[in-house]
Amino acid sequence: MKKFLLIPVLAIMTVCSSFTPASDWEKYTSSEGHFSISFPGKPEESVQDDETDDNVFYKIHSATYAPSEAEAYITGWADMTTVFPKNKTIKQFLEDCRDNVTRSMRALQVNTTATELGDKPYIEFTFASDEATGKDRIYLINKFQYSIITIFSLKTGIPPSADKFIGSFATM
Repeated sequence: MKKFLLIPVLAIMTVCSSFTPASDWEKYTSSEGHFSISFPGKPEESVQDDETDDNVFYKIHSATYAPSEAEAYITGWADMTTVFPKNKTIKQFLEDCRDNVTRSMRALQVNTTATELGDKPYIEFTFASDEATGKDRIYLINKFQYSIITIFSLKTGIPPSADKFIGSFATM
């Protein structure tokens, strides 16, 4: 599989300066994605087409809130029902997702902080590059892949709001 819900970093950086900060967290719900999550402001939605190495097309949906160039909160999801790799275990799939995300971020440091393979399998990790640091949790639930990622400047570091954002994710 060529990509696993890669967060388009350049697109994130492009929209970072177009948002204004908000003080209240607001619940975002995706009925099509079967989840909800709380953002520290109103996110902007987008959808992009992607394809597997076998030329099977699927859509990547995302919602992004970036109040400044130094901070971004992103959730993305894709229905992997028709494109889930048949030769991968869930653990391998999650690890591949982590590796693809951190490669796209040009991460120099990656620390896997948790792997859960129960009812709602996920992998959680922190990363740092020359320009940014962040935290991500990637789930695979009922063949839906969810990525809940936070990105911050190195100067800011990873604030408690990252855990609040990631922890607010719930499936419906």
